[in-house]
Amino acid sequence: MKPTDYKFVGVRRFYQLQPGDIFRAVIHNIRPGEVVIRLAEGELYVARSLVLPPGHIGDECLFCVKENDFKGRIVLEVVKTGTSYSFDMRV
Repeated sequence: MKPTDYKFVGVRRFYQLQPGDIFRAVIHNIRPGEVVIRLAEGELYVARSLVLPPGHIGDECLFCVKENDFKGRIVLEVVKTGTSYSFDMRV
């Protein structure tokens, strides 16, 4: 799996993602307890996190949707070979 195999998603597609879907986003900011990601159309979303992501501000990352309750709670996991990091993202 290569990062070029996945496209950036906009906000409309983001809300419709199903568990198992993988998309690219850019790490916009990292603060204690949260990670801010930027989607294709520039939208920013704050993900609560107990771990630091395996990247830096400005890095493109692959995210896998672990859960989506379609009521504003999406749980994401950064896809990285051999390691995974989960983020509880409320939008």
